[in-house]
Amino acid sequence: MRLGIVFVVAGLAGCAQMPAERAPAPAPLVAAPAPPPASSTLTEAIARHRGLADAARKQGDLPAVAVQLQLLTVLAPDDASFARDLAATRTAMDREAREQLQAGQAALAANDLDRAHTALLRTLALAPGNTEAAHALREIDRRRLTRIQADRAAKVNHQDQVAMRGAPRAPPPEVNDAFDIEQAIEIFRAGDASAGLRDMKAFVEANPGSRAARQRLGGVVAERARELEDQGQREQALNLYEQASALRGDNNGAWAARVEPLKKALSRDYYEKGTRAYRTNLTQAITFFEVSVRYDPANTQANLKLKEAKAARDKLEKIK
Repeated sequence: MRLGIVFVVAGLAGCAQMPAERAPAPAPLVAAPAPPPASSTLTEAIARHRGLADAARKQGDLPAVAVQLQLLTVLAPDDASFARDLAATRTAMDREAREQLQAGQAALAANDLDRAHTALLRTLALAPGNTEAAHALREIDRRRLTRIQADRAAKVNHQDQVAMRGAPRAPPPEVNDAFDIEQAIEIFRAGDASAGLRDMKAFVEANPGSRAARQRLGGVVAERARELEDQGQREQALNLYEQASALRGDNNGAWAARVEPLKKALSRDYYEKGTRAYRTNLTQAITFFEVSVRYDPANTQANLKLKEAKAARDKLEKIK
């Protein structure tokens, strides 16, 4: 009996000394992935458009402010401040448009065409669909054309009277020339480039021989083109340089030398855009290459890529 107990105790002791079977180690905890950081490109875009909105606001250009804020509501839809600012800006635009329309109509009634023109252009800049302002501007154009025709008739009559007296023809008087030029320049510099250029062209068409005036107008437009070029807005700058040469009537302006370098730079820009778009959007790539070639027909790379892209497009269309 004692011997049995000894064996039992010894067995239990042996079991106690045996290492216990270990349970499988739990799988290590894997931390949830951190949310991806905000795109630096998006952040930079928001900052850039906010800066453009602030700059436009300082200049009193509410339509430009609204455009930038609209972009910001798309780029940052969760930021309610942009939507609020956009609504407030549009309200201010509507209010100013009504005020400018009333001022323009009052000036037109007083036959103050220049003041009416400025106010009504501002109205359309704030509210492009305002039919009353558009109608009033057409009336101003009609009256101005009548005035130009009357001025021309007065000049011809003056020359005829001088010729009838047997005296040499004197140069015709410059009727309202200086005022017309300054008015067009003022509108152009105020930010309404299309209206300013339109008035400048009208003056040049009515006074093609006024060399001093044409040089002045070309210089003003070229000055704005240089500003845009310095800001990196190459296409707008190129357009204004070309407009400046047309107003001047020749390519002798100091700015004419900027046209070709700008065209080549824009050709390179569009070639690079086309190269980036080539694998993802063939149609867009072809458009970019076409623009590149249009700016610089001698761009060999762009010509080759355009030909290659069109061939790839034709091949895909055949497969479809």
